[in-house]
Amino acid sequence: MNPTLANLLLLAAAGDRPWHDQLVTWTEELCIAAIVAGMLMCIYRMLRGPHLADRALAVDTLGVELVGLVIILTMRLGSLVLFDGILVLSLLGFAGSVAMAQYIGRPRLKDTTGGLEQQNQPGGGEGA
Repeated sequence: MNPTLANLLLLAAAGDRPWHDQLVTWTEELCIAAIVAGMLMCIYRMLRGPHLADRALAVDTLGVELVGLVIILTMRLGSLVLFDGILVLSLLGFAGSVAMAQYIGRPRLKDTTGGLEQQNQPGGGEGA
């Protein structure tokens, strides 16, 4: 079942697509389905994540999957029209990851007054 060069040339001349084009098309469709499934799981984790780190990781993974989806669509179109978009998405994903890491890592001010903010205000709480 190993096609020879002559058979491939005959198929190309007859207008039929060779077997490797069909294999590439099938693989692209399979990759698109897998990436979309992964994106749906990331969106679920982003909305339902119990911790902020889970949501940050979901957003970062969603950005990587979006870049992968655009790459697959670029292959499918057979054109480099979307290549600039891939670069922009990659840079935005990296900047977003850095911003989210800085937000998670910075120290937060905690309310040590026990919810009694009125005592520190002039005229409030001390004999007023």
